[in-house]
Amino acid sequence: MDPRERRSLTSEASDSRQIRSRERVRDLAEVYTHQREVNAMLDLVPDMLPNAGDPENTDRLFLEPACGSGNFLVEILARKLAYITPQGHACSECFEYRVLRSIASIYGIDICEDNAATARERMLDVICAHMERHVGHGTSTPGFLGAVKTILATNIICADTLVDAAEIEFVEYAPAAHGMFTREWSHPLDPAADEPTLFSVADPRRDAMPVHYADLERQPGPVAPALVEREAA
Repeated sequence: MDPRERRSLTSEASDSRQIRSRERVRDLAEVYTHQREVNAMLDLVPDMLPNAGDPENTDRLFLEPACGSGNFLVEILARKLAYITPQGHACSECFEYRVLRSIASIYGIDICEDNAATARERMLDVICAHMERHVGHGTSTPGFLGAVKTILATNIICADTLVDAAEIEFVEYAPAAHGMFTREWSHPLDPAADEPTLFSVADPRRDAMPVHYADLERQPGPVAPALVEREAA
C-alpha cells in the first residue's frame, strides 16, 4: 500500500494546530498532538493495525482517553480504511460492513463537547471521502450513513475520563454474520470492575439478537427479548 494513498485519507481533515488559544491551554491543559508524533507513535505498534501481511486486521480496539479534536482517531481510521476496498469484498454490503467495523472498534473521550463533536465530524469526513473515492458519491446503501453517525455518537463522547470513569458508558459492536452487530452496553472503565480488557465487564446490557447495520439508527437501544418475540410472531 502506497503510504501517500493512506496519508491522503487524512489530508483534508488534518488539524496541524497544537493549540487553539492560550485560554484553553490554561483552563484545560489542551495541547494537540502534532501529526508527525501521531504517525511516529502509531508506527510503534504495527501489529495493532492492518498491513500488507495482515490486511484483515481492522477490528483491533483503540481508546483515546483525551482525544481532543481527533488527531489520533482520524489517523487510526485512515490506516484501517487503507486496507478496506470494494475489490476485497463480494458485495457492496460486505464492503460497507467492513468500513463500519473499522470505526466501531475506535473509541474516544474528551472533556470538551466541541472537541468530541469535531472528532466525530472529521471521522465522518474521512469515511465519506473513502466511500466517494471507491464507490462514488451518494451510492451507499440505505442505512449506511445513519449507521456511521450512530456508531460515532456512541464511541466518541464528551466526559472527564479521570473523574467520570465509573459512569462512562460505551457500546461494544461485536461482529456477527451477514452485516450484523451484537451490541453490549457497559461501563468498562469503572475502576471497581477491575477487569483486564476494555470490554470484559460482567452482565452488560446487550441485544437479544444481532442487529443489521441498516437498522442501527432506527434501533439505538438494546433489542429486548419481548421485541424479538413480537417481531417473530
